[in-house]
Amino acid sequence: MLAGLVLLSFAIPSVSLAQQADTVRVQPATVSPSTTAPSGNYQREKIYRLGKGVYTDTLKRSDFKAQASDVAELDDCDTTFQTFILVRRLSPWRVGLFAGPNFAYCGTWENTFGPNKRDKTLYNGAGFNVTANVDYFLTPATRRLRFGIGAAFGYQNYITRSVYRDYLYGLANARGFANDQVTIRQRASEDMFLTVGPVLTFTLARSRRNPDATTFIELGARGGLFRTEAATITAFTPSTITLPNGVPSFVEGGGLIRSVNPSSRLYHLGALGSAAIFFPLRNNWNIGIQGQGFITQLNYLIINGVDDQLYEFKRKHGGFSAGIALRKGFVQKKLIPKAPVTCPTCEQIPELNVQFNGASLKGASLAFVDSTNAQQSAPVNTAATAPVISWRSTTPSPKNETFTARLYYRADSVAAGATDQVIAQVENTTDTSLPFPTAYFSNGQINPGFYYVTVHNKQVAKCGTCMSEVATTSFASIRPRTTIVDSRFRHRLERLEVYYRTPYTREVANVCYCNGTVTSVGDTVTRLRYRGFNRALANSTVEFDTNTVILNLNELPGSLAQQLQAEKAKIESGNAIRFKGRRVRPQVQYFRAVFTVTKLPANGQPEQVVGSFNTTISDNSYSITDLKPLTDAQKAKLLAPPAPKKATRRAGNSGRRSTAVFGVE
Repeated sequence: MLAGLVLLSFAIPSVSLAQQADTVRVQPATVSPSTTAPSGNYQREKIYRLGKGVYTDTLKRSDFKAQASDVAELDDCDTTFQTFILVRRLSPWRVGLFAGPNFAYCGTWENTFGPNKRDKTLYNGAGFNVTANVDYFLTPATRRLRFGIGAAFGYQNYITRSVYRDYLYGLANARGFANDQVTIRQRASEDMFLTVGPVLTFTLARSRRNPDATTFIELGARGGLFRTEAATITAFTPSTITLPNGVPSFVEGGGLIRSVNPSSRLYHLGALGSAAIFFPLRNNWNIGIQGQGFITQLNYLIINGVDDQLYEFKRKHGGFSAGIALRKGFVQKKLIPKAPVTCPTCEQIPELNVQFNGASLKGASLAFVDSTNAQQSAPVNTAATAPVISWRSTTPSPKNETFTARLYYRADSVAAGATDQVIAQVENTTDTSLPFPTAYFSNGQINPGFYYVTVHNKQVAKCGTCMSEVATTSFASIRPRTTIVDSRFRHRLERLEVYYRTPYTREVANVCYCNGTVTSVGDTVTRLRYRGFNRALANSTVEFDTNTVILNLNELPGSLAQQLQAEKAKIESGNAIRFKGRRVRPQVQYFRAVFTVTKLPANGQPEQVVGSFNTTISDNSYSITDLKPLTDAQKAKLLAPPAPKKATRRAGNSGRRSTAVFGVE
């Protein structure tokens, strides 16, 4: 316990220093030199001019020397172009504290916690453990797995189990003494240890905002010196002794039943092992759960009061504990001189070259010879090798220069939605050539299609990265063109409709009710109504072939357009009535037709059904104003004959005309 308190007293001052190290990024207010160390305003930090960087910031040598001429690192500089870097990172030192309940181990779980105890002399039970540690890591904090050397020192004790009192009472009873005649004095066993050994940590997670805040697992195995002092346990009978006159009152004694005492051999070698998991708090503090175990040896004396014999025992001594642990890291600040760095520039573009059959392919188009066509007799060098794609750097004094090159291919017959393919590439390589893929070269010829190459360079330095513009070139392999016959489309007219507007007059009707009243229903206002006038086709099927999928009606062959004009004239020649002070006749608004289009066989392709279309045609220009493809269900609904209507007698004529047939009326 004392050792833990001492360690904690040394760790407490580091808390304020760590807080200052984290808060100096905010420029502090002016503080007088006599101020000791206020939180967040540490006067000495001003000279470093900390900025946006997480770990480092810079300061020119001349500026730093004017304010801190006594810094030892200045002696290492030999030029005025040096730049100093203030490194802020976790120190390799770390301290810790552990406390928790302690349990003795008697060889096995059964012997330790079961009914059959191995130890009938000490009966070590539960106690408490306080361990402090100081670790030094040999690997930097940026690595996930860290290895270090650590020292652990601490204190632990074991309180004798209550069952041992029953054992002593049994010895006294065997000699004829009652329990109330026996007095037992005892003191717990105590261990102090100092061990040294390796420590291993593995980082499970790291905070993005603060890379020093980590969740990690810690394993330690240490060996060293243990000071083991066995428990003092004495059972005696005060009634069997009478003190003579003159003996001081503080003297107590009696007949001895049994006595256990520490031996003079207190120091032994031993081992200490620990495993823990820690979670971050603030200012490089971590809290976690730790398990710890040890093993060493123990010497103790037993005096048997029955036969006045003295025995010295030496046996294994071990135990384990679990509890809460703390770890504290520290921020290390060190000024490091750094040589100036020249940032790279990528103004020069690589020089690209493509060679084939001893000639340049840059911008060339080769004629592809079809060996299966007997009419082509152009010679082909079947022994030719594939094209060679290469480049060279034009950057003066390049540093860490790499190249990225890609070869793209586009087929000579591209499907809809297809994109260019990358058929060969190298990325961030120091090579200066790109192999041509063998799948696109055979029998001395390049596969038909369009090819293009892109190359650019890249340079990486500590102060930045640059990339040049892209150098590119292209070449092609072209097939001989074949004659393509224009496709023709057959149109079948399935339905024609004409839509027109006609005025009508709504008459007044008188309704007589049973109570003798008469009410007028309706009015005599003239209104306009849009009507659809469906016409059937002519007696023969109307079909025609064109080079386009859809035509306007004025471009249709035959007399179909003339029939529509005649029908329009027939509708608009109807009787006119007065509407809003003027005479109005029926007026045609638009035509609608349903076409089924079929693509006729051509260029080796079979006959294909393009589809059915619902077409709206303008009245004046006979041009298409709306075109919609029809599904089978929509087409069947449009072509279905109207349902028969029940004949009714009308009082007047609303102007509706009966259905007629084009070319028949």
